[in-house]
Amino acid sequence: MDHSDEKMLEAKIRDLFAIARKNREYRASNFLDPGQQNLAETVVRSFPGMEYYFDGGYKEAERKVLVAYPDFLKDEPFHAPLGALRITPKDPDEHPGHRDFLGAMLGLGISREKVGDILVTKTGADVIVKQEITEYIGLNLLKVGSTPVSVEEISLKELLAPERRYKEMKSTVASLRLDAIASLAFGISRSKMAPFIKGENIRLNFRVVKDPSTPVKEGDVISASRLGRAKVLEVGGQSKKGRIYVRVHKYIS
Repeated sequence: MDHSDEKMLEAKIRDLFAIARKNREYRASNFLDPGQQNLAETVVRSFPGMEYYFDGGYKEAERKVLVAYPDFLKDEPFHAPLGALRITPKDPDEHPGHRDFLGAMLGLGISREKVGDILVTKTGADVIVKQEITEYIGLNLLKVGSTPVSVEEISLKELLAPERRYKEMKSTVASLRLDAIASLAFGISRSKMAPFIKGENIRLNFRVVKDPSTPVKEGDVISASRLGRAKVLEVGGQSKKGRIYVRVHKYIS
């Protein structure tokens, strides 16, 4: 996300909060990736008396909508306008991947910001989308690539957890710097990781980061060119030598 994109998103988030405050109602954004969610949280501070939360349809969601509302509405019932679809290849021997499912939906003219997480399983994929486009996808998505598919609407409670494989690492680090955590996650020495980061090969929560000393926190997602993707699952206490315990998942594609 470059500077102009950040400014545009910031303006959209400000409008969202302004409208929710003016109309005294709940308002939901389109889907935001983790980097965009971080940016949105900085905008919130400019709106005293307003509350917000993120919702991606299930607990571990990565892409989420931002819901803004005046604080006096906090006890009023509201459900984010999210829907879920199950896409199943008609040939059980066909196994499209994440990019295939996403590409098929975008090929219908749907904006990426209307689509949340895509949970790929052995039998197809469950997709979280904005409620407003569920019917359109259901009627028009006939193929994923060259594979004929069926589409059915399901409830968010029916979502299947993605069958995601990972390698877990537990260790201690001197500090929660990006180069230290990325070194642990991808099995590269810290001295080699620093220039790798400076070369713009690392994204932290979907944003390119060039400073090896950038702080990392629990829940952050690190993507490295040619090396893969990892998530900081847990930041614990300190060892007797003052080092910090961390637990990281390196995803295996």
